[in-house]
Amino acid sequence: MPLMPLNPSGLNSPFSMYEIKGILSSLVDSAPGDDGIPYSFISHLGDHSLEYILKLINTVMLTGSIPPRWKNQIIIPILKPNKNSSDANSYRPIALSSVLIKLCEHLVKTRLEWFIESNKLLCDSQFGFRRGKSTLDSIAIFITDIFLAFSRNYSVVATFLDVQSAYDNVVLSVLHKKLQYLNVPVMLSNFIINTLYERHITLILQDSTVATRTLWRGLPQGSVLSPILYNIYTHDMKASLSNQICILQYADDLLLYSIHQSPAIACSLLSHSLNLLKTWLDTNGLEISPTKSAAMLFSRMRLPPPINVYFGNNIIPVKKSVKFLGVFLDSKLSGINHCDYIFNRCERTVNILRCLSGVWWGAHPFCMKLMYNALIRSILDYGTFLLSPGNVTPLKKLDNVQSKALRLITGAMKTSPINALQVECVDSPLHLRRQYLSDKFIFRSLQYANHPLRSKLQELSQLFTTSNYWSNKSSPCLLVSFNKFINIQAPTHTLSTYPLFGTNFESLNNSPDIRFNIGINKGDSHSKITFNYFCEQDCPEYNYIFTDASKHGSSGNVGIGVFHLQSKTTIKIKFPPESSIFTGECYGVFEALKLVLSKKLKKSIIFTDSLSALQALQKYPLKNKLIFPIIIEIRSLLYICRQLGLSVSFGWIPGHSGIFGNDIADQLANEAVKDGDANSYKNYYHDLASLPVSFLRKSWADLWIQSSLIKGKYFSSIQPTIPLKPWFFKMKFNKKETSSLIRMRLGHVCTPAHLTRFHIIDNEMCECGLNIGDLNHIILSCPRYDHSMLFDHSDPSSSIPLPTSVPVLLSSLNHNVYKKLCLFLTVNNIQL
Repeated sequence: MPLMPLNPSGLNSPFSMYEIKGILSSLVDSAPGDDGIPYSFISHLGDHSLEYILKLINTVMLTGSIPPRWKNQIIIPILKPNKNSSDANSYRPIALSSVLIKLCEHLVKTRLEWFIESNKLLCDSQFGFRRGKSTLDSIAIFITDIFLAFSRNYSVVATFLDVQSAYDNVVLSVLHKKLQYLNVPVMLSNFIINTLYERHITLILQDSTVATRTLWRGLPQGSVLSPILYNIYTHDMKASLSNQICILQYADDLLLYSIHQSPAIACSLLSHSLNLLKTWLDTNGLEISPTKSAAMLFSRMRLPPPINVYFGNNIIPVKKSVKFLGVFLDSKLSGINHCDYIFNRCERTVNILRCLSGVWWGAHPFCMKLMYNALIRSILDYGTFLLSPGNVTPLKKLDNVQSKALRLITGAMKTSPINALQVECVDSPLHLRRQYLSDKFIFRSLQYANHPLRSKLQELSQLFTTSNYWSNKSSPCLLVSFNKFINIQAPTHTLSTYPLFGTNFESLNNSPDIRFNIGINKGDSHSKITFNYFCEQDCPEYNYIFTDASKHGSSGNVGIGVFHLQSKTTIKIKFPPESSIFTGECYGVFEALKLVLSKKLKKSIIFTDSLSALQALQKYPLKNKLIFPIIIEIRSLLYICRQLGLSVSFGWIPGHSGIFGNDIADQLANEAVKDGDANSYKNYYHDLASLPVSFLRKSWADLWIQSSLIKGKYFSSIQPTIPLKPWFFKMKFNKKETSSLIRMRLGHVCTPAHLTRFHIIDNEMCECGLNIGDLNHIILSCPRYDHSMLFDHSDPSSSIPLPTSVPVLLSSLNHNVYKKLCLFLTVNNIQL
């Protein structure tokens, strides 16, 4: 490979300390390679050592010469799920590389990703391993297309294809040509090809070396670069196909489908495109795995005709159900197969919960709820909202899974009403949760103006009212969410691309000067003196700009205040209620930078009391999972300031510390809530992120009020509203005590009155014979038990006040009251 120019610029420039520190801050330890060194070893080095490593990496990058030791990889074969261990093809070869080459790959990947995405070099059908895209996008697009076809009484013929050993069969010479064709920066492409050519791999089985080979082909499994390189390798696949069919790609999983009134014509169109695909695959050294490929007809026909789809001279096998990106699809989109699959997976996990806890022993409900969220609810969540409106019966099986799990978590009796259990555990009914997940997905997806679902759901919304297919069906979750999105009154900003890729690279790769500690602590009586000393010593000739934001009042508006001390300039801006206080704080900083540019202030320091805004600005954006567009806009303005020679720093000061400028900005922000300039700012997705939660809580609250009139009446008198978190998350009672309290709150306990109600025993009277054996009698008045711990006459202040009832005591959520109730049960050896 040729040497780099002596004065490289842009993406060909040497890596900076900011980049390497940003990369290291995002990495967690993984299995080390031949050198045995983990990431944490490098991340804990001092600046002097990091400078040495950075110099070494830049030398390698600029010369294009990779140290031979860096190209050694250990191969660990990992058995794929549900595969035959005696078959060599059942294993996935994971490559373990040395730490420095992995660090180089991360550095190259961030630049390569920005270059590829910002220049829109990948086709829009590829959703695999790309920021802002997921498997759900592909599934949602495909299912919406099927709904559109069914609405017109059309059929969909689809082929689900898997590229055989996709990474292993990438031809490096072809990859190199594609990198050159796309004008990938020379430094990056040279490193990529030099790293991949002549790799030395060592296969290790059971801690012993089996074989050593030299490779001139393929991408290493487990490398951070491999997914994006494969996307580049297949970027021209869609262009080689007929535009009469649709294609969706997720890495090496391909879905090609044709929509037509005639299934036979759809098959013909699809077969033609598959032959074109075969030509492309042959040219690029790839082939389809026949055992993992399937064809399927989606149709409203009661007796659908047989279909034949050809790939070359072979007929693709036709199946009645296919697993696509983790979701099982059938020809009618009934959801039966997927619900059965989820039910069977969850049942196995429910058995784990049974092993971990009983009614009176085992793990605490707090821990059990966390395990349920991670192991069961995550499975219940994935993809189910996309199949709505499917067959109702299999969805009820999923409700049963939730019911079983919540009873195991709480130790509740089987007779306990499920609506009360859901409120007690703060786990919403699954049909409401599916709509909530759909809302989240749509609000995230439709922030992009060019997302395919925008036009498809708009079309489906029109057909929903006119097509007889929907006459007896409820509206799909996606369509309900779409209507919510378009009916939002506040203007919503639409993005043309992911925020990172809509700005120049230099603005993302510059470290802002942020002073998090200027010596002021909240409540410090000497804060004014400390602040003045800081200004005199650290920034005596600077312009001081203060910003603040406020959100309060009946309007719910966000007020933003900016104050420039030297010129006494004030700015007051008002944002709509949908905006978050975080957005307001960030926009205050944004306005301060605009002030710096308009006044051409040579040296400025912007003070804010928003720690979260400055922390978001400090994080390395190219490796940060949570990206706020307003932060990217701030970085863009900051870059312009630097280009013009305007020095800008940031300082954090605790709120309400008595700093004059900060108090003025706070006053301006409070005034702006009412009389600030109505800015034309449009809400971004993160401003609307709270709306799906509010929709869910409102729907659930309404359902709880209605359903509690029929069942769960007793519990609704104790817990009339839905809490934010289960009460047992913050009260430290042991497992037995917590289960007893939950049973008492639910009103389903082992008392004579309750057992008689369900015909378990015949007599509802207490053993004392004086009254009905309910909770009120047993806990407050039964002479068979010791009540002294409840009614301590020697200390009236700690005694339970009379008259009272058990529901009143339980509704108080008072820790001392709950403690006395638990002590009463323990002393009297009562097991509810």
